[in-house]
Amino acid sequence: MTVDSEFRNPMDELVVGKVRELLGNPAIGVGDDFLAVGGNSIIAVRLAQALRQELGVSRITGIILKNPLLSDLSDVLSELVGETS
Repeated sequence: MTVDSEFRNPMDELVVGKVRELLGNPAIGVGDDFLAVGGNSIIAVRLAQALRQELGVSRITGIILKNPLLSDLSDVLSELVGETS
């Protein structure tokens, strides 16, 4: 598990913050894999709901499972939000 408190951008901070909150692990970092740190499909749904509320974007659960590396997830969500704004 990476212990990095540095985020590349606000989306990293949002994604990692939500994952940390849902998994109860403050040591999770942007370089971690969602599934490797304890995430699963049920937690992915909860993460998707939390991100949907923050970003106003739907269909996030599949994106989470296809992009389990948190930095990749952040990048994909940044692109998605950029396309919808």
